[in-house]
Amino acid sequence: MPNFKNMRHLKTITLIFLTIFFLQSCRQDKTPNDLDEMFLSILANPETVPYYKIDTIDQVNIAAVRFDFGSSQLADSKELEKLKNIKVKYIQYIYSDFKKEDKFKQEEFNMERLYEIYKVGPELFGKNEDINWKVITQTSATNEEEAKKLFHGLVIYYRESPTSESMKKEVDYIKERLTFIRPTSDGKSLVTTLDVAKSDSIRYEGEMSFDVSDTSYTSGSGDFNYSDVFTDTVVSTVLKRNKHWNDMLISCDLTGSMSPYSAQLFIWHKLNMDKKKVQHFVFFNDGDMTPDEKKITGKTGGIYFSNADNFDELEKVAFKCMWGGGGGDSPENDIEALLLAIEKYPKSKDIILIADNWANMRDYSLLAKVNRPIKIILCGTQFGINKEYLDLARKTKGSIHTIEQDITNLMDLKEGQEIKIGKHKFKISKGQFIEV
Repeated sequence: MPNFKNMRHLKTITLIFLTIFFLQSCRQDKTPNDLDEMFLSILANPETVPYYKIDTIDQVNIAAVRFDFGSSQLADSKELEKLKNIKVKYIQYIYSDFKKEDKFKQEEFNMERLYEIYKVGPELFGKNEDINWKVITQTSATNEEEAKKLFHGLVIYYRESPTSESMKKEVDYIKERLTFIRPTSDGKSLVTTLDVAKSDSIRYEGEMSFDVSDTSYTSGSGDFNYSDVFTDTVVSTVLKRNKHWNDMLISCDLTGSMSPYSAQLFIWHKLNMDKKKVQHFVFFNDGDMTPDEKKITGKTGGIYFSNADNFDELEKVAFKCMWGGGGGDSPENDIEALLLAIEKYPKSKDIILIADNWANMRDYSLLAKVNRPIKIILCGTQFGINKEYLDLARKTKGSIHTIEQDITNLMDLKEGQEIKIGKHKFKISKGQFIEV
């Protein structure tokens, strides 16, 4: 006779097994276990604010991808799908901490949302160290209606790949700003004028507009209020702060999206030409439109030279470099430009590199060949510091310069020692900087 008791027991075990399998399947559908660690790492240490306010940055595009309050489904996934083949640098994930029920588990809900994002844009996650994530928790909502009015979702900061059209706009951007400065009728000083109508007309696709005060003044010393025109004034601030730099050789990245910084350089130089602080310029564009797959380390090209004593000639050379190429893929030929510049102008005293912090160095492997201290002005450090430039400064006994700091002691750091730059902490590990 069949043992019905054992059969019932077997059915119970089978039912439990199937239930567990079903629940695991559901869990896998929400957040696969192999992604848990990555999502938890992103969600760790959120910043707390009453309500979120977006930050705007010169020459950086911003995309917002929204969730409805209480929903883990993207309101419009097509916004993410548009962001293909672009240079994403920084992502903010924003949510409200208001709970309709005490038992609500915010962390699990956040992970479900990240998985929805992952399914549409997996390239935003994983081993892409070039992308920095930040989580922001909003605390101002005291009820559901208030929470619904807050923004929930992603804010993505990115740059589009440069094109001939975009580089023409960047040249026009610099030309417009240089018209703010003109000689007085007696030719002995400079007038700096901010024309509100003209400034308001200067727009880039995706660029946030800025307000400019209506000021006009004359100064024999060439004073100019850079913050009226530029959101990030790092180049002008560093050059004005380091008055002891002389007989300079300045190497400047003129690839796509660097125009707010090169414009500051040209304005500063035009206002200080009588002091003869700069002797030579070198500009680079990473290859003069050479296809990325054909670029050779150390022989990429797209490097242009100019003396500093003739501004009209300097301007022509710079714009020729910009028209020649926008940079293509992200890495740039910083080291190649420095090596050629040092060889061409060996008597230069202070060597300055104006670098795009968003881009790695294509020729980082050639770093050991640079035999002069390099003073590096880093542009676009709002989201962190590119470790490759820290290595360049340390190994050449040079320095790093941000809008807040002049960091001149990197060469003194030993293996295992740490340094804090802004809000970020770095350590020497196996001879190179790592972020901790």
